[in-house]
Amino acid sequence: MYQYKAYTLEKEIVQGTIDAPNEGIAEERLSGAGYNQILTLKKTPQAFSIRRLLPRSTYVKKTDFSDFLQQLATLLDSQMPFVQALWVLAGQTHNTALRDVITKLGKDVSSGIPFSLTLGQFPKLITSHYCQVIRVSEKAGDLTRGLRMVAGYVEREASLSSHVKRMLSYPAFLGLASLVVIIIVATIAVPALSRLFNSLGTDLPLVTRILIASAGFITTYKFHIGVGIFVVIGIGFLIKRSPGVKKYLDIIALRLPIIGSIVIMRNICRFCRSSAMLIEAGLTLPQALSAIIGTIDNGIIKNILREIRQEIVKGKGLSQPMQKASIFPRLLVDVVAIGEKSGTLQSSFSRLADYYEKRMDQRVQKLLSMIEPASIIIVGLVISFIGIAIITPLYSVYQNFG
Repeated sequence: MYQYKAYTLEKEIVQGTIDAPNEGIAEERLSGAGYNQILTLKKTPQAFSIRRLLPRSTYVKKTDFSDFLQQLATLLDSQMPFVQALWVLAGQTHNTALRDVITKLGKDVSSGIPFSLTLGQFPKLITSHYCQVIRVSEKAGDLTRGLRMVAGYVEREASLSSHVKRMLSYPAFLGLASLVVIIIVATIAVPALSRLFNSLGTDLPLVTRILIASAGFITTYKFHIGVGIFVVIGIGFLIKRSPGVKKYLDIIALRLPIIGSIVIMRNICRFCRSSAMLIEAGLTLPQALSAIIGTIDNGIIKNILREIRQEIVKGKGLSQPMQKASIFPRLLVDVVAIGEKSGTLQSSFSRLADYYEKRMDQRVQKLLSMIEPASIIIVGLVISFIGIAIITPLYSVYQNFG
């Protein structure tokens, strides 16, 4: 870390800190940031920090990255040189992973690589269609508009994903807590009760014998069961990556009741929102569809969009080939047709995205309303089974000795 004092192009004196491995690279970065004369540059000793001893995180939240894009647009609006804005944002962020990302962006832009191209190195943070928007904005000389547009969409997407995760967290917590209780009962309570029943010589009912046998199996082969679960999960991930299996799973996902409609609705929302953004950025429909196809996670829907793109290239428009695909609701096709005729396709897609996002939220709520009571009933049945298996022989012992 180096502390500097320098002249800007506007003949103003500024001072701050810059992260660099040596003095030469620090001078090079300051020069690239628009500081035409460096007055002082000295290395600052870093104070002891426990945080530096801990492993560096590589995870960046989508909301943090969205804030970075908004802040970058604000600094560019204030006429700050682009590379200088990146170094300023890298210096003020407290997230080490995000700082590494911004520093890499600053290095690449300083070396002459376009910003949209260097963003493509981080597909987990920003997908290809967002990079397309920024690339078009760069060429049009209106980068701040593209940055704000992408930041808004990234933030909205992250908010929707966070909402779905919050709704599903309760059933997941309930299932995990129940599993922990069952394991504790099977490994601690049941063996002690089993020894008690054996010492008393009591004839155990079938339900109790099943519980004791199950608990004995879990206790004896707990390590084998744990390894087996990890192996099955690993094999499942490997099989899922197979193109043939992936295609079969995509077909099943679309045909499942409720879940299938949620999968379709989620991809329709992504299609509408991305189309609105890319058309607003100035891309043609074939270009927009090429970028959108990469964001769709269902192979069947991807193939449908590829066929639609081919039809558009042939001059058949968008709404006409969409009518042939059963996954698109009639309302979507009709609104797209009106948007094509009136030249308001971008605003039509934006309104459709808002509408279908609300519909998807309703369907997720419906699925959750079914999962919650079902999970409670299953947990209740398991606990009732354990309770009956334990109480029944105890009641028999009480009667015999009573």
